[in-house]
Amino acid sequence: MLKSTRPFSPAAAAASLAGLLFCLWVFFTGGKALCLTDGCALFQDFRLAGVSLWQAGIVLFSVLLALALLRFSRAAYLLAALALAADAVLLCVMVFTAPCVNCLIVGALIALNYLILRADNLPPRRERSTLAAVWLVLLVIDLGGVARDLADPWSPLPAPEQGSSVQVYFSPSCRACQTLIANSDRLADAAWYPVPEDARDVLIIADMADRLEKGESLEQAVQNARRNAPDPAAFEQSVASRLSLLKPSMLLLQFRLWRNHAHVLAAGSDRLPFVEFKGLPAFLAEEPTPEEPQERAPAAPPSDALPDIPGLGVAGFCGGGDDAPCEEPPSPPSSSGLIDTSGMTP
Repeated sequence: MLKSTRPFSPAAAAASLAGLLFCLWVFFTGGKALCLTDGCALFQDFRLAGVSLWQAGIVLFSVLLALALLRFSRAAYLLAALALAADAVLLCVMVFTAPCVNCLIVGALIALNYLILRADNLPPRRERSTLAAVWLVLLVIDLGGVARDLADPWSPLPAPEQGSSVQVYFSPSCRACQTLIANSDRLADAAWYPVPEDARDVLIIADMADRLEKGESLEQAVQNARRNAPDPAAFEQSVASRLSLLKPSMLLLQFRLWRNHAHVLAAGSDRLPFVEFKGLPAFLAEEPTPEEPQERAPAAPPSDALPDIPGLGVAGFCGGGDDAPCEEPPSPPSSSGLIDTSGMTP
């Protein structure tokens, strides 16, 4: 018999009502107030067989609330168990994609319903729930993903007022990075994120950050900080230099730099400089430079086609693993100049 002889459970009804109201709020408003990660946008419009997750949540909590009011607690318990198992699958999907804060809140309300109904329907001396344990492990993993996503890369430079369409990750000791930094004034809308290649770079970046606060340009700050830093051999032999990295301010800086380095590695790169674009780079939309007339001119490309860009490659990079980490390809591609990002589309 699915109808329980136990009295009405206000806790189960309250948890179901909270879940129903929350799903209604997210469905009609988008839930952007709590959308702290990219996973919220990913799952907001996700549909399975034409039904959104929030519509399914509205139906689920409505049925749970009705069953609680009618005292069909055993049926509600079975439904909550199935819902928690389905949510565990969703949590597993988010582990490999992106965590959704709103989805985690709904999952917590489902778990709360499940635990309340389980306590009402099982004897006091009962075994621990394997389903709840598996769900909790997946929740902790996803919460770690939320914390990781909230830890944005750190930059000692203020962000551009209009937002950055280009993000540059560089090392002050990287020769290829220094070439890019020398033209930093031509990348006015770029955000610059330092990444150390070794422990000595941490000292250089700390000095660079202080000089930037005093008003020096990025190029000047990097040059002066490198000039003021001990050479690699002296740094390795100096105990005082290495112990200075244990100061609280330096440990905080190293943690921030780990976040920057982790972002580069997560993007699948192990080379510096690493440049990310948000939108279409302006140089890709420019008309190709006219060439010398030939005996037979090639057919004009369609107006919406991108120009053929020879030499779109890497002219140099630093890996950070060798004494001389910067490398150059055997035949560096020719380039007409630095990338023009003035016409970057957001």
